[in-house]
Amino acid sequence: MLNFRSFVIRMKVFIRHIVSLVMAFLVLFSTISFTVDMHFCGKHLVDFSLFNKAETCGMDSMMAVSGDGQMTMEMDCCSDFNLVQQGQDHLKYSFEQFTFEHQLFVASFITTYIDIFLGIHENVVPHNEYPPPLLFKDIIIFEQQFLI
Repeated sequence: MLNFRSFVIRMKVFIRHIVSLVMAFLVLFSTISFTVDMHFCGKHLVDFSLFNKAETCGMDSMMAVSGDGQMTMEMDCCSDFNLVQQGQDHLKYSFEQFTFEHQLFVASFITTYIDIFLGIHENVVPHNEYPPPLLFKDIIIFEQQFLI
C-alpha cells in the first residue's frame, strides 16, 4: 500500500513529465511552417490540401463561342484560398546579441547561483590560528556569577 508521501512524489514526477511533453509540443508547433490550399467552386469546397497545391475542378475558365463566331473566355465561380503560416526560425540567441548590461546580469546571476550550491564541506574556523587573549584574573570569580 502506498503512503501519502510516495503518492505525492509520484504525482510530482507525473506532472513534470506532462508539462515537459506539452512544452516540447509547443516548441514544435511554434517552429513548424505549413501551407493550406483550398479550391472552392461557388460556395462548395472541392479540394483541400495541406503542404501541396489543391487540384482544381477543371472549370477554371470556360471557353464560349459568341454569336459572331469568336471564342471568348468567361470567368467562372471558382476561387482559390491560400493560408501560409511561417514558423519561427530564431530560437537560439547568441550571447553576442545581448547588450553589455544583459551580459553582466547573466554572468553575475550564474556565478551567484552556482555559489549558493557549493557547500563548505569542512568546518572552517577563521580565528583558529590566533591565540586567545591572556587572562589577568578569573572573570567568573571577579563578577561573582556562578551556575547553580
